[in-house]
Amino acid sequence: MKKLFNILLLVLFLPALTCCVGKEDIIDLPGPQQEEPVDPDPLPDDPGDQPGTPSGPWDANRGKVVTPSGTGWTSTVVSEGITYYTFDGKDDITGTNQQVFAIDYDLSNTKYELKLTYTANKAVTSDVHSAYNSVVTMNAGYEAGSIYIRSGGSDKSMLPNTTIGTTGIPNWKSSAAFSCDGHQSPKILFVGSPLRDGLVTGFKDKTVEESVVMQRKYYMSLSKTTHPYLISSAPILVYDYEPIGENFCDYTISDAAVKKLPAENPEHHQRVRHPRTAVAITENNHFIMFVVDGRNTHSAGMSCRELTKFMVKHFNPQYALNMDGGGSSTLCVEGQGDATTHVVNYPCDNDTYDHAGERKRDTHFIIVRK
Repeated sequence: MKKLFNILLLVLFLPALTCCVGKEDIIDLPGPQQEEPVDPDPLPDDPGDQPGTPSGPWDANRGKVVTPSGTGWTSTVVSEGITYYTFDGKDDITGTNQQVFAIDYDLSNTKYELKLTYTANKAVTSDVHSAYNSVVTMNAGYEAGSIYIRSGGSDKSMLPNTTIGTTGIPNWKSSAAFSCDGHQSPKILFVGSPLRDGLVTGFKDKTVEESVVMQRKYYMSLSKTTHPYLISSAPILVYDYEPIGENFCDYTISDAAVKKLPAENPEHHQRVRHPRTAVAITENNHFIMFVVDGRNTHSAGMSCRELTKFMVKHFNPQYALNMDGGGSSTLCVEGQGDATTHVVNYPCDNDTYDHAGERKRDTHFIIVRK
């Protein structure tokens, strides 16, 4: 009866639905101030179309279609064009036990639509999955105060904060973004930041405050008709086959020093092993939804570098983006996992190895039937 009440309560809020790594407190932040879109030079017109570095060892991956196989991997066809992969075993990249859960969605199959939902009052992934009658649902973004969110052509959060919560740590969480048209056309856009320039040089010598303004103006400038669903995140893992995520962190800093840093510091956040969530796009027009568990004896979790290497090896994406992880990492798949909630992984927000440790979030990716 309690679950039925919760689902009914969520349904009542459907008009408001437009479609972290760490056990941190989730801080509700004040809403952003509206701004008029301004041409955000020197950013490129569309980072999603920006060519990568002309040559490099990663160029050998172009055109290669890679699907997970071998020891530890299983695959299940959930529905036509949607394959569910799991990995359970010792991974040779991390050298530890890992449990991985992934969806491969063939975007050429027009029976489905890919969207980004926004739930103002927050909801666990399984309740969003039920409310939308989704085939697949996965958690999406970091806390709204740190990112840009657009759902159904309406801006929900406009990257309001230059620091992360009340930590005073410069906001590094919006250097890239996922966008889609609500049908079958996702993009991963790479914008950049003063903390991690990557391929983009427009942020050189900019302060964090200046960079946040530039990022915000850029995301605002993207047409709400061509990018009606958009969410910023970080770090970029793969950009036009270049595995940028392998070098996101500063590996001249010792492991001991990194562990002493605050949890929201990007070095600690991305170098320490945690549960992870990511999305990716392959050259043969497939969309990958990816969760790796952590913080339990069955799965150690991954660092940003390890996640990048793992995805390159087993999926060979042309583009890939890290999303919110830790206790937020949750994947629901129709007919799989828990018989009631369809949660397939083992979310860790309850510190128990079961399917019940979901964390309420305000954004989710969904694949729904037309």
